[in-house]
Amino acid sequence: MKNKKTLVGLPVDGRPVVRRQVQDLVAAAGWEMRMPEVAALGHMREPAPREALAAWLEREAADAAGVVVSIDMLVYGGLVPSRFIADELHALLPRLALFRRLKQRQPRLPIYAFAATMRISNNNVAEEEKPYWAEHGERLWAWSFHSDRHGQTGDAEAARLAAAAEAAIPAEIRNDYLATRARNFAVNEALLDLVAEGVIARLILPQDDTAEYGFNIAERRRLQQLVQERGLASRVLIYPGADEVMHTLAAHLVGRAREDAAPLRIALSCSDPHHLQQLRARYEDRPVLDSLASQLEAVGARLVANNEPADLLLALHSSGPAQGDWAMRLPLPAPQPLDTAWVEQLASTTLPLAVVDLAYANGADPVLIEALAARGLLPKLVGYAGWNTASNSLGSLLAQLVLAREALGDEANRLNTALRLAEDYLYQARLRRALRERIDEPALSADELAAEVRSNFVPAADAWLRETGLPGRIARCYLPWDRTFEIGLELQC
Repeated sequence: MKNKKTLVGLPVDGRPVVRRQVQDLVAAAGWEMRMPEVAALGHMREPAPREALAAWLEREAADAAGVVVSIDMLVYGGLVPSRFIADELHALLPRLALFRRLKQRQPRLPIYAFAATMRISNNNVAEEEKPYWAEHGERLWAWSFHSDRHGQTGDAEAARLAAAAEAAIPAEIRNDYLATRARNFAVNEALLDLVAEGVIARLILPQDDTAEYGFNIAERRRLQQLVQERGLASRVLIYPGADEVMHTLAAHLVGRAREDAAPLRIALSCSDPHHLQQLRARYEDRPVLDSLASQLEAVGARLVANNEPADLLLALHSSGPAQGDWAMRLPLPAPQPLDTAWVEQLASTTLPLAVVDLAYANGADPVLIEALAARGLLPKLVGYAGWNTASNSLGSLLAQLVLAREALGDEANRLNTALRLAEDYLYQARLRRALRERIDEPALSADELAAEVRSNFVPAADAWLRETGLPGRIARCYLPWDRTFEIGLELQC
């Protein structure tokens, strides 16, 4: 018997931000989202057992109202393994047959899926890449970026830079990298067949950590062309993002199932509207406002004009023409003073208020958070996000608002909002930076590192939550991948 309010999800990995926190957002809507246990989802570079996950998904989907599946987990064993796992294409494509089996058994089951366009990181860090990235990562990025830039613009300097980078990379590495990209592209292309057949109802192909040009952008253009040629534009979305897609697809499924399926109406207020028009977020290939439009479409919400009725007010904070980045220790290139009149406008609104904080990648803007706290606005927020990339924040926040639209003031949604504030502000923008400056992270064991984080973060977070009037206290604090970049938090009343 189908459970009308149960979803089944296969996340990209076991990190809490893509698994447990999505379950909590769905629970705030009065739904359940079943996912595999964390131990079944691999561990960063360690691929998950794919056969066992496929069997789990087939079993759990039998009574579900819908499924949301990470193709990177199903096919490669996780988002990170998708970049280096050695399997050939002929061994990967049969894993997609699971979808046809599910659809044959349950013709009315909504199947949502997502698969990232493989990222190209601009650094010599191989932690999440093939080993040769430690020596050639920046050259591979330059080869990719300038080759595509030359192809699109004809710029002679781009041709020179591309040739120089290519010449500095051994041929066997170039060939291996291109072969990996071609293999992953072929898997994504095969997904379009499943959409065309009506097996997959909604597919998102997010661009993971990208730039304006690159091999991955060329792949995006080709995928968009295929989508248009096959008439799939209403069912296939392609835009920057990755970690937030489980959030957005779950929100779309729940919103579609509601009796009143009218889109959530969102009014927008921006702290720095002049610079926002030209702001292109780090790790994305388009202006922030274009990313916002894509994320709204993904969750099934819409912006309204100032004179139209709205369900809530979304405050979008940025500061200047470019982002900083807390994780990479990049300050704001041209910070702008926070407009105090704008903060007062937020304080005076009669609409439920949510904030997306995009001044920095990988963490909140302390100037904004402290201004909101001084005005007593933090405990009044119905949603907040300021983590990782702009699209990660935009998508996860919009998903939270769609899911909790009938319960924005309930305890569950307030706790979810408090968790994001504690993680994005207190940890990502404050403690993580200070901790990395003080300790030698590689020299500590996983247990020592976790203990260091807990002893510094938990008392400070509990005190800050209490002082600002936010609900909850830290029930659990851990490092899901045994490093300081991400944290696992659980709050309790």
